[in-house]
Amino acid sequence: MRSDRGLFRYGYARRGTSCRAIAIGTALWAAAAAFPDGPPVDPDAVRRVLASRCLRCHGGVRERAGLNLGTNEGIRAGGESGHPTVVPGDPAASELWKRVVSDDPDGRMPSDGDPLPAAEVELLRRWIEQGGTLAPPWSFMPPAEPELPAIVDERWPRRDLDRFVAAGLARAGLAPAPEAYRETLCRRLHLDLIGLPPTRERLEEFRRDERPDAYERLVDELLASPRFGERWARGWLDLARYADTQGYEKDGRRTIWAWRDWIIGALDRDLPYDEIVVRCLAGDLLPDATDDDRIATAFHRNTLVNTEGGTDDEEFRMAAVFDRVATTWQGFLGTTFQCVQCHGHPYEPISHEEYFRFLAFLNQTEDADRDDEQPVLASRPPFWRERQREAEARAAASPGDDPEIAREFAILAETTVPVMRELPADRRRVTRFLERGSLSSPTFAVEPGTPAALPPFPDDAPRDRLGLARWIVDPGNPLFDRVAVNRAWETLFGRGLVETAEDLGSQGSPPDDRALLDHLARRFRELGRSWKLLLREIVTSATYRQSSVARGEALGRDPDNRLHSRAPRFRLEAEAVRDATLFAAGLLSERKFGPSVMPPQPEGVWAVVYSGDSWQVSPGPDRYRRAIYTFWRRSSPYPSLVAFDATSRETCTVRRGRSNTPLAALVTLNDPAFVEAARALADRAMASGTGPDAMIEAMFLGTVSRSPRPGETATLTSLFDAERERFAADPAAARAWLALPAAEIDAATVDRAAWASVAHAILNLDEFLSRG
Repeated sequence: MRSDRGLFRYGYARRGTSCRAIAIGTALWAAAAAFPDGPPVDPDAVRRVLASRCLRCHGGVRERAGLNLGTNEGIRAGGESGHPTVVPGDPAASELWKRVVSDDPDGRMPSDGDPLPAAEVELLRRWIEQGGTLAPPWSFMPPAEPELPAIVDERWPRRDLDRFVAAGLARAGLAPAPEAYRETLCRRLHLDLIGLPPTRERLEEFRRDERPDAYERLVDELLASPRFGERWARGWLDLARYADTQGYEKDGRRTIWAWRDWIIGALDRDLPYDEIVVRCLAGDLLPDATDDDRIATAFHRNTLVNTEGGTDDEEFRMAAVFDRVATTWQGFLGTTFQCVQCHGHPYEPISHEEYFRFLAFLNQTEDADRDDEQPVLASRPPFWRERQREAEARAAASPGDDPEIAREFAILAETTVPVMRELPADRRRVTRFLERGSLSSPTFAVEPGTPAALPPFPDDAPRDRLGLARWIVDPGNPLFDRVAVNRAWETLFGRGLVETAEDLGSQGSPPDDRALLDHLARRFRELGRSWKLLLREIVTSATYRQSSVARGEALGRDPDNRLHSRAPRFRLEAEAVRDATLFAAGLLSERKFGPSVMPPQPEGVWAVVYSGDSWQVSPGPDRYRRAIYTFWRRSSPYPSLVAFDATSRETCTVRRGRSNTPLAALVTLNDPAFVEAARALADRAMASGTGPDAMIEAMFLGTVSRSPRPGETATLTSLFDAERERFAADPAAARAWLALPAAEIDAATVDRAAWASVAHAILNLDEFLSRG
């Protein structure tokens, strides 16, 4: 456990720090409660009205008539008219109020739209009467520790988080759904925690385990699985915009897979979340930094590099720095920040100058859009040592000329990786404010700093990337833990408590349950920011263990399941679709780490303009490795994963979409990898030597983790009979379906082709492709 000591956690003092905007805003808003006109208005409702009606003309982008209504300073300063925008406690004397209620079309605001609805006018009136002071956005306020709600049925909650869910359901007149069947829970846990379905044997073990803590034992087993990091690293790769190529039009290859392996290893060993972030942003600056720490900094070397002739290296170096700023804010602080490069933030209290003060932290690294990607580190990470020992043991028991062993040693001989490294003191850059964000318009120099709307940067902290990283992860930062737990919730429930996981600001979706979000954020700190313990807290809850079957009453009152009246049902992520298919078929390779691999993909997809580079299908088991190891070309990402909403990774992606198009169905029906998996699944079932009903049951248990219903068995038996008849009459079709060379087709081969069709149908079931 680690104590919550705010900004003193790292030994920083606050000597001489002046009051900042967040403290002022919070105090003024609290004081507003003393005004006589009823309870305080909702501060976020006021911000939403101003954002939707006023800030497009009177905000950080445009300050028409010299007026900015996005900050308290702007409101107090007023505009060019000289009339006070807001007179606290007196709407009639406030120019804002007079403009929104004016009958004069030339003077009424908004000037380019309909008058404000009566409810919004009344909200502004009460807000001015109560002081007319903007509170900080809700996400900029420290997470509260709300009292645990009292609930009627004390038997239902298993974790404190359940009490918040139960209270919300009770307010809507709803009760939780029943607990899901054990088979469903077993499959759900496997897919959520390791990204693979359970084996038939593990499913049967769990079904028979009558110990009262059987569920918790399964959770702990999966959290300790060597498959855990491979599943949870997927989100990190999207966040880091990880790819095996440099991007832009040329999009040449790069060697950066050591960072991918580092994040998998860090998650496997449950390195605390804040320590992961510190190492990713500034591992090279840690005292006694190791090579492992330096490899972590490749997180921000995943930015695009332009090696085409005739380009301006400084222009593209700065493009990378701009991207690092945006990724840092979006990924770890859940705030859109890139717009502040060109102007003040239109909706959040962040100024144009503050953008460049923040950028100054990230503007002192040695990388400079070079073709050789310097600086690079040649190293073998610690988590490769076990693989080295295994390779040596295999070599001792095999010929010296075994090509597979030779290839393994060539890999381990691991590799170079681009890393972050600070410039020496005599080469440090001067960071300048860029007018409208243009490199051609540099003005005055700025020093590193953070926005005034958030807790202050400690006076005695180093103003470098390490100091910045520790400011970001400090418990006093109100954004960091909320963003983290919201991402965990989104992965497990299909949608975050704040749906716009990339934007917890004024223009993002409001929290479905802010009290629950704040509870989880504080609980995350209590758990030492252990990702595995956070997941354990959530998946052992009664909320998580509900059935996903939607009842009529819940559908009517909670159609989008924002109250969590049932478990969600949603399609698997792109990588899990592939991994689960190969695993169910018995094809998935368990090999971890190493260079990215090239599984089969359709011919002609990979067209490279500037070189003869081509997609070479990996030999042996490498073609069946987990999707996270697939070679990722930004200009032509792996097509079957893109069909299931994987991104190009050209920019940071916090939240993937979840589309439903015919392309996805065409992949699972026709892609060679999925057809091959269908054949392998059928072969596994046939190897048991049992009858048709038992074979169908075996395939069901290995895919959707349940026995088939009688009607399903009858349907699939009919399919088998029809396919056997078709293939017996058309041997060429059977050969093509089984990818066999020209030869005589016997009865066993016809049966095999027919069972492959049955397996193919099962692998295309919505139930198999979904997590329920």
